[in-house]
Formats: sequence, structure tokens, C-alpha cells
Amino acid sequence: MGMPPVWGAWGKWSRGRSPHPLVCHLIDTALVARELLPRLLGPRCLAVLRAAFRPLGDADGWIAVLCGIHDLGKYSPTFQGIKAELAAERLGPEAAPDVHFVCKLDGVQRLDVPHGLLTALHVKDMLASWGVDTVVASDIAVVLGGHHGYFPKGSAVAQARTARNDHGGQKWARWRDAMVLQVVDHLGLGDPRTLPWSQVEFGIVAAVSLAGLTTVSDWIASDESNYKSPDGPFDLAEYVRVARPRAVDAVVKAGVQRWTPPVDTSFRGLNPTAPDVRPVQVVAERLAADRRGPTMVVVEAPTGEGKTLLAFQVATTLVRNLELSGVYVGMPTKATSNQVLDEFEALLERIGDTTGVHLVHSDARAHLAERDTEPSDVGRDDPHDGDAAAREWFTRKKSLLASLGIGTVDQVVRAGIRSGHGFVRLAGLSGKVVVFDEVHAYGVHMSTLLDRLLMWLGRLGVSVVMLSATLPTRRRDELVRAWQAGLTGRRSGMVAAVPACEGYPRVTVAGEDGVAVQEAGVSMINQGRDVVLDHPVPAEQVVSWLLDQARSGRGVAAVHNTVARAKRTYEEVDAAVARLPEEYFAEGVRPVVKLIHGQMDRVERSDVEEWLRRGFGPRGSRAPAIVVGTQVLEQSLDLDFDAMLIDLAPMDLVIQRAGRVHRHNRKQRGPLLLGITGVTDTDGAPVFPPHVHTIYSRYILLRTWALLRHRTVIRCPREVPALVDTVYGPAEAVTCPSGWETTWRQAEAAHRAHGHRQVDRAANLYLPVPVGEVALEQLSEQPQDPRRTREGKGNR
Repeated sequence: MGMPPVWGAWGKWSRGRSPHPLVCHLIDTALVARELLPRLLGPRCLAVLRAAFRPLGDADGWIAVLCGIHDLGKYSPTFQGIKAELAAERLGPEAAPDVHFVCKLDGVQRLDVPHGLLTALHVKDMLASWGVDTVVASDIAVVLGGHHGYFPKGSAVAQARTARNDHGGQKWARWRDAMVLQVVDHLGLGDPRTLPWSQVEFGIVAAVSLAGLTTVSDWIASDESNYKSPDGPFDLAEYVRVARPRAVDAVVKAGVQRWTPPVDTSFRGLNPTAPDVRPVQVVAERLAADRRGPTMVVVEAPTGEGKTLLAFQVATTLVRNLELSGVYVGMPTKATSNQVLDEFEALLERIGDTTGVHLVHSDARAHLAERDTEPSDVGRDDPHDGDAAAREWFTRKKSLLASLGIGTVDQVVRAGIRSGHGFVRLAGLSGKVVVFDEVHAYGVHMSTLLDRLLMWLGRLGVSVVMLSATLPTRRRDELVRAWQAGLTGRRSGMVAAVPACEGYPRVTVAGEDGVAVQEAGVSMINQGRDVVLDHPVPAEQVVSWLLDQARSGRGVAAVHNTVARAKRTYEEVDAAVARLPEEYFAEGVRPVVKLIHGQMDRVERSDVEEWLRRGFGPRGSRAPAIVVGTQVLEQSLDLDFDAMLIDLAPMDLVIQRAGRVHRHNRKQRGPLLLGITGVTDTDGAPVFPPHVHTIYSRYILLRTWALLRHRTVIRCPREVPALVDTVYGPAEAVTCPSGWETTWRQAEAAHRAHGHRQVDRAANLYLPVPVGEVALEQLSEQPQDPRRTREGKGNR
């Protein structure tokens, strides 16, 4: 029986170009994979994957070959029949009848078996014939068959076996085997049939690593600008010789490079002009300095203590010590992402580093789209191919593959959701330090997803830095235990408790050697920081309160819980300022009135943010102003006002909002005044307007108000941990005031029910626990929309 020429089966096709032979695409992908392997994967993933194939000798070579043969299913009548006349001409008389047979029902929609399934089917049989354990062979086959984003189920692979007309039976199987042997031979590896494949072991870390490497290698190798198709018969050895340097260039062009941090990663080395090093920065630097394995660092410190610069320093040290590829910083909002991008670029400029930092969120495409590195024509040859997915990964989501990326935390949390190509996210993060800022700002839904993601990051050996000003101790312990559970391959309930530490600020460091917690002092800006409370401010007095504070030329802010509420206050304040005579204000200068919220047009909001930075940033001009906004003022910008009025919110957010008052300079500015509105005391339980209790849990608001209503001052930072832990602690931690009982019980029941619903909702989205035996198909079965990271957009 004759054999089609090795170049006969086509693999890539586009108009105006010669078809790219399948054997060439397999070689292209393998060569890219070998180059990409140490750049994409983190130390643990790389070590585990190499260990799996070390019994074969050249582990990297065999890993690359497996990546290369991901498209082996294209060597089948059903795929070749997509271009039947072309395939029949190239493959010759032995194959032509089979190709034409699958196309004979002209005008009827074809129900072909996708080539990924055919890859899985053939690879499973082929590996078994080489002596691979049955389970291992099946898992590797599923990984390669899932290179379009979804791991095939075993039942689907079994069903594909019955589609003989699609896969071509034993005849086409022999041709596929022969092609693999030719690829292996020309890549300089031994005959696989003579190697100890029975010794290959393959667990979930190796599977995720190989899956991510395969898909990214395929995308890069599929970019038509990265390969040159031979016009006819050609010498395969010569093709390999020419393709090797092209593969190196393609990986460089794709931007998947390792970042080289400076030799001196001390805080002073990275920030030589900083006026002083804050105590919490000193403690974190010391605890991270000698880490030599996967590490989690949790920093709890008040605003103004330089947590962002601390995170840069710790992350840079871990990249250097652990030989990682880079850093991804996840921020709660787009505005904070933009701001931190500026800070990170400034740090790189200080140390003379020209590495580009990628920004990723829904409004950042112009910052990310490097058109010369986008794959082109990845999937034109086959509707099952992932052209759209590849383009999106290499543009808006590229920061997860680039060495340095900053964006919204949603982009990271999506890696914990069952979805197409989720394993690419995990592989892309595996070599980075991942920073999560303002962890306190996450709701139940996102927190549940984050816990599962942390287990996976720990399992893959990913180092993590988490920052917060108001993190409940219980929540800190949950985060640490989730990550450590993944790291040690145990469930969270089997992980040792985090050591107690009453001090604040504090730094927690975790690793395979256990957990340590150390207290740190505060800088002068936060010593004796007393927040004077003025509450409750009646709704009808909000405008007059703001005008009274701004009258003397101060910068005043109002933080409301909804956009509608903020707009109404802004309009009323703006009209009042315009009505009042100039002499009402100090030196006859009317305050500027500004509005900012999350629903503003991007350009308009950008202009307001720039005005705020100039006026109330660290070196702002501090001109008289009244700024009315939503939670963007609490989370997004590094601003410093003279006084603030806020809608009642949970205790941690009250303290967070107060952190935007007297943030940088407290000299000769009077008391740190925080007015609270949005609550009315009665003979019974307090009354909250809709813009308060529909945004936040009524139960948490009741507990917060029970602690604050008789207070005239919050002594920060000393009282912060106790206040936050009390509100979020056991039910008995806050005594229900007399007369509140019925409302309290109803609110508590509603709060718990809502929490259960959000946990259940997240549980329907997230990945399985990465402990014990994990079926690969569970990572992508019943795929979910990865954008579902938050409880709801709300109206803020």
C-alpha cells in the first residue's frame, strides 16, 4: 500500500499563499514550544513537566514534540476534505477516495468530528503502543486534543472512534504514525518505540503546564508572518534548519520574555530618592529577602504607608531570588490600574530599565495592541480553530503573557473560572509574582472565586503579594490557608492555623516552611491619627455641611454609595455655590465643584482624574474645591482632602474613606473631620435610605452603626483591627442595642442567605479543588463566562 508524500497533508491555508504543509506546522509548533518552555512556565511547573518526561532522556525535546503533534487530527479525511480538491491532488490516489467520500453529500451541512478530538483519539492509541500507562496516555491525549480551549471528555473521544469515515481507520492511523516518526527523527530525538515511556508520570500540574504551552506555541506558530510555506516538494531536514531561527524570532516578537530585575532590589535601591523607608516596608523587605521557594506575603497597613511601593520591592526581590519571569499587579478598578502603571513605569525609569509594562482592562486596548505581534490567519483554514481567541489573548489579555503587566483584578480572577483557555491564564501566571491590591474591596462572590484561584496558584507554585488597609483577621487567615493548601496539596481544613498577632500594621509570610506574622510600626503620618466623627448628618443638611467646610478655602469631598445620589448632591452643591455671593467664601474665591463616578464617559472621567491628581494628589495645589463622587474616591486615586462627608458604609469602608483625608500632610490643617450621613436614629432601629441598605448588607451596616453611633473619634491606626474584626467577627461580637432586635434578626437572616447564594453562584463557576486526582475535563466542562467575576455591576 502506498504512502502519501510527507508534505501532502495541508495544515494551514489562506488566500494568496501556498498551503502550509501539516508536517511543517507540527515542526514549527515544536520548535516554538522548545524556545517558549523556559520563558512561559514558572519554576514549579517547569520542574514538574520536565520531571514527567525525564526518563526519556531529552525531556525538553519530547515536551516540544508533544506540543507539535497537537494538530495530528488534521491528518484525516474529514479535515483534509475542507479543501478536498487541494488535498486529493497533494495526497495522491491512496487518500483521494476517502477525502471525497466525506464530501459527497453536496449541499448538506457536514457534521465532522473536530480535529482536536481526532488528535486526542490518535495520540491516546499511539502513546499506548509506545508503552505509556493507560491513564497517562489518556491525560496527555486530552491535553493535546484540548488546544482550542476545551478538554474533551472521554466519552467524546470514544464516540470519535466510531466515526471511521472521519478519522480514516487504520490506514490513515499508519500515515499519522509515520508523520510523527519523521518529525521526531528530524528534531533529533530517538525512536520513541525504544524508550521507557512506562516511566512517564503525568499529574495535574504537568497537564496544565503542557496545555498552556501547547496552545500558546500553536498561536505563535500559526501566525502567517512567522512561517514560510514551501511551494512544492521540499527537503524536510532543510526546512527544520531554516525554521529553527524563525521560531526564536517568533517568540521574541510575541513578547513572551523573562524580565531581568536589578541586582539591588532593596527598597532604597529601587527608590533612591524616597525621603524615608516606612517601618512596614522595612519588615516586608527583611522577611522577603531570603525566600527561596514559592512565597505568599500579606501586608496589612493603613493608607499612606507606601504599600504599593512595598509590593513592587517584594515582588522584584522574589522575581530575582526565585528566577521568575515577571510581575502582574491586579488592582480593584481601572483608575487604580492606570495610576499604578504610572508608578511602576516611574520605578523602572529610576533604575534605568526600559522594559515595557502592559496595561489591561476594558478601556486600555490602545495601550496594549501591538499590531506587529498579533497572530494573523490562525484559524482561517478551519472553523474550529481559535483565531478570535488568539487575537484577544495577544492584545487585551496580553499582560498575562508579558513579563510585566498591570490591570484589574478581574483579569486574574478569571483564571479561577471554568472557561475556554483557562489553562492558558494559569500557565501565563505560573512564572510571575501576582500582586492583589486592596483585598478588602472584594465582595463575597469575588472572594469565593479568589479563594479557589489562590489554591490553584499555590498548586502551581505561584508567589503572591496581597495588600490591604482593613482586612479582617478571619479573612486574612482564609486567604493564607487557601494558598498554602494548594502549595502543599492539601485541603484548606488540613492546613495549620495562622499564628495570632494583635499588632497592626503587620506582615504575614507563608511558604512550604510554614507561616510567620510580624508586627510593624507606623510612620509619622499615621501616628496618633484621630478621625473626628460628625454624625449623623441629616440628608437635608448635606449641602450646607459641604459648603461650611469649603467656605474657608478647604478641599472637601463627599462619597456617596450610588451614582444617582452623587449626581443629585453635585447639582445641588453646584447651584448653591453659584447662588452665594463671592464674599461668602474666603478671599472671595468660589470653590470648584466636580463630579466623578464609574459611569462617566472615559474621556470625561480621565480629565476629572487628572484635575484631581493636580489638585489633591501627593503634591497637589490644594485649591478650594468640593468634589462629589462615588466609591471611586475611596478605591481609585491617591488623593488628600481636608474634610469628607460619606454615606454610611461597612466599617472597613468607613475607615478606607477616612484614609483620603489628611493622607499626605497633617500640619496646621485642623482636625481630621469625617461626617457621616445616610442614617437616621429612631426610638427603635436606625433607618437607612435605599442608597445605603440596597448597596451594602443591612446587617453589616447595623453592626457598624452600633459601634459608631456613640463614638466621637476613631483612633487610627490603633483601633482599626479591633473595629473591623468586631464587625466581621462572630455574631456575639456586637451586642444588639435595645429596640433593634426584630430588625437585627431579620437583617442577619437576610445577610446569611445572601452570602450562601453568592457562594453557591461562585461555586457554579470555579475550577475544581486542585488536590488529589483531578479529571482534566473538569477544568472546562460546563464552561462559564469568565467575565462573571463580580456580584453585579451595580450603579456606582
